[in-house]
Amino acid sequence: MEYEHWTKDELITRLRALEGTPAATGESAAADDTAMADSSPPATPRKRKTRRDNFDFSKFPQRKVAFKFSYFGWPYYGLARQGNVLGSAEKREQEAQYPTVEGELFKALAQCKLIASDTDCDYTRCGRTDRGVSGFGQVVALYVRSVGKFVSEEEASNVPDSDQHLVTRDEQNGGRAVLLPDSERELPYINMINKLLPPEIRILAWSPVKAEFSARFSCTSRFYRYFFSGDGLDIGLMRQAAAKFLGTHDFRNFCRLDPAKQIKNFERTVLDIAINPVPSRVSLVGDSAGVEGRWWQLELRGTAFLWHQVRCMMAILFAVGQGIETPDIVDKLVDVQLTSGKPEYEMANDLPLVLADCAFDANDVQWIWVRNSGRDLGNMSVLDRSVSQMWGELNTRAVIASALLQNLRDVQVPVPGGSEAGEPRMAPWAECRQRLLEEERQTVTKSILGAGSVKHAKKYIPLMERKRAAPVELRNQAWFERKGTNKRARKTE
Repeated sequence: MEYEHWTKDELITRLRALEGTPAATGESAAADDTAMADSSPPATPRKRKTRRDNFDFSKFPQRKVAFKFSYFGWPYYGLARQGNVLGSAEKREQEAQYPTVEGELFKALAQCKLIASDTDCDYTRCGRTDRGVSGFGQVVALYVRSVGKFVSEEEASNVPDSDQHLVTRDEQNGGRAVLLPDSERELPYINMINKLLPPEIRILAWSPVKAEFSARFSCTSRFYRYFFSGDGLDIGLMRQAAAKFLGTHDFRNFCRLDPAKQIKNFERTVLDIAINPVPSRVSLVGDSAGVEGRWWQLELRGTAFLWHQVRCMMAILFAVGQGIETPDIVDKLVDVQLTSGKPEYEMANDLPLVLADCAFDANDVQWIWVRNSGRDLGNMSVLDRSVSQMWGELNTRAVIASALLQNLRDVQVPVPGGSEAGEPRMAPWAECRQRLLEEERQTVTKSILGAGSVKHAKKYIPLMERKRAAPVELRNQAWFERKGTNKRARKTE
């Protein structure tokens, strides 16, 4: 029989007939259904199985490694995490509200069971970057879980001489002998971590390092890039000013002072500095027919840098490039006898700044980009695909914004100079905008700060004529005395 077209009541009647039960119709059927529903026991909610975290880190040896990684800085509140993000609920809440690059990194490390805690893994970072600043070659070092094994001293002594470098004994493993695997047999650190990281953060390479290695103090130099458009800037003048930074100088007038750190030495060494066009192989930039539209980059290498030093240096170079300061302003600002207090000025935008690389002695670090050299390039493929996707998304946003801007420039607006009857004529906004910009140049000074941001002022006040901060020594002393006063006040409470 074909039941496809039967109604619900017809099917119920048929079932009752087959079961030998008298058919019920109308209200009696509904009453039977209700009675059955009322008599059935209440549904018990299904318990969710909770996965117990019984991972025993004591069974696994740890090894010290360095990670080279990249990140786009604009989604994050800087590199440094908000304290102990794994062990403190308060810090986790802060991290959720103000995410940091390190916070995401530690969450991924903990999730894939490479670390048990962020406080006892001997963690060091190479360079601390602020909110908005990106990194192409940031480096951190820490102890992570290894696939190696604990061995007895007898077993350790029987390891061939060629592999003795794989036997370690350090405090992190309680002084026990550990036989580490070579890089090809070690855990696939890069893939493990990248699977759990946001797409803006990517582990690029890793390296085994010695127990005494520090990502901060073992670094021999740090390399920064600052990207900017050459529109409205004299690159020749900027290069003259940039050359004056080369060598060792007192950069107290090119940084942001934090009296709590009580820094007394502001001498830093600039090893290399140059202003070059962004290479043409970087798509969509550096391809303008005119010099004014080209993209440029400050390339800066030094041993170490002060807080916001690069952005302050770039702000001065912008002022020189605009012609509102001369290249010798650098000489005046590094002369702390002449300029004992920093003049008030706004530093350059954070978005175009990138920590491009961190250099180490070749004996300390040997970067491993692929797990099996020459045979397994899957990691590089995944990295390239991931970054390409981000690149495509950002380019698409840029094109959409550009299209909107072009639409605005094409809008017809009324302008003076129409018919004799006084009716205005219609002209594209791009034409009116150009005329307004010319008028603005006569009355307003525009200070370029990078990434499209500018500061307007009716009159530009030269840096050497501006109000200055108190000398560093006085500011440090004032903070120290204020701290002592506060401490004594707390003791008397």
